[in-house]
Amino acid sequence: MPLPPICTTFEPYFLLSDERLHDIVNHFRKEMEDGLASYGKDVAMVPSFVTGVPDGSEEGTFLALDLGGTNLRVCEVRLFGQHKFEIKQQKYKVSDELKEGEARILFDYIADSVDAFLTEIGSDISSNEPMHLGFTFSFPVEQTAIDAGKLLTWTKGFNAKHAIGHDVVKLLQDAFDRKHIHVRCSALVNDTVGTLLSRSYQSGPALIGAIFGTGTNGAYIDKTRTVQKLGEDKIKQAEAGGEHAGQFMVVNTEWGAFDNGRNCLPVSQFDNKLDRESINPRKQAFEKMVSGMYLGEITRNILLHLIDSSILFNGYSSKTINTHYGYDAAFVSAVEGAKSPEEVKKLIISQLGVKEEHIGEGDAEIVQWAIRVVAIRASKLAACAIAAVVQHTGNDKVPEGEEDKGVDVGVDGSVAEFLPNFSERVSEALAVLLGKEGGKRVRMGLAKDGSGVGAALTALQAKKAMDKRTEGKSHSQFVPGKKGFN
Repeated sequence: MPLPPICTTFEPYFLLSDERLHDIVNHFRKEMEDGLASYGKDVAMVPSFVTGVPDGSEEGTFLALDLGGTNLRVCEVRLFGQHKFEIKQQKYKVSDELKEGEARILFDYIADSVDAFLTEIGSDISSNEPMHLGFTFSFPVEQTAIDAGKLLTWTKGFNAKHAIGHDVVKLLQDAFDRKHIHVRCSALVNDTVGTLLSRSYQSGPALIGAIFGTGTNGAYIDKTRTVQKLGEDKIKQAEAGGEHAGQFMVVNTEWGAFDNGRNCLPVSQFDNKLDRESINPRKQAFEKMVSGMYLGEITRNILLHLIDSSILFNGYSSKTINTHYGYDAAFVSAVEGAKSPEEVKKLIISQLGVKEEHIGEGDAEIVQWAIRVVAIRASKLAACAIAAVVQHTGNDKVPEGEEDKGVDVGVDGSVAEFLPNFSERVSEALAVLLGKEGGKRVRMGLAKDGSGVGAALTALQAKKAMDKRTEGKSHSQFVPGKKGFN
């Protein structure tokens, strides 16, 4: 049954032409370059000061701490080499009182939670060497070193006093020291950086770590000298210590804010409605078209418009469809994975609450179409981000005379893991953007738990850097296309 004409008028905003995809990548690269050149840009290109990635041979025991929501997660990660690891973890609830009270009390609670966890798992931290910890702190920070970063603002319901403008690593370390807990916070970690390191440890050196989940963001390896906003003194400092020391660095792109100025993204009336009603209008433009938090809401806006136009469900709606964020990406994934219109109809009844008598002939196909075009656009835009980084780093071509190692991308998040056809559609778009052979060179694979395993691995890299500075040795260094860090 053909789609109603009103549906085809929306398709150019979702089924993007090859020319449109290339235009988006060109804009993406320009915003990346702007973010590398100066501070205060939407695509912030935050230097992580991580100058090494693991190759899977590393061994040791490290801690990871993940703060960013209702729960605080503490992990112990044991690395066994040969790409193998074991993780123990525990969650601790962060009350509203802690979120809104004094920062010192919040960080004391975090330190106490780490101490309780270590006691619970029977870890021995009585040796002269402190346990090194990677701190995934999921709030806006201005990072100035691998183990330093000032909190810019609280989000996600946190509003602890006397924290903004302060170094969160110091706040945590002071709490450990006050309580005589033999733990050193060695690294401040963004979860995309953790994803990159986690993938590299498990599967060999990756170029990109990308999150496609509730939100979206990516980190990648770049030449330190490319991060011009660091200034010549800091670049030289990073490069000091040997031929390759610090010549490459992991950069956290913050690509969710790409095209906040609306210069190239395909903004439909449904995207405008979502953005206008969001808590951050005209912010995170790219994220609002790609990530799981928003995919359900975009499709809900489309369905509402079709209902109001008497095209769908005979003009009848439901409480779920009428409710802001009434359903999420789980429904999108369920419909994408459905094998028949009859299966979609059952989902409409069970998950959207539409009465069966209101569902007309062809309605299931219309819902399936709305879900599909939104999912296709999200996948193609995700490919644009990956392609922009691959082109920016020069990895779209094989260096003459060198063996082609390909490009490895570690991905994490609910969209990457659970949205049917996501990886296949990303690969199809990469073939358009990088050429058929170039697209084949990009390998994507899941890199689970960047905020746990990846944070521990970042602490390991920080410890390595400390040890080598102490010993007066140079860093081993990632060179794109080569094996990786030793």
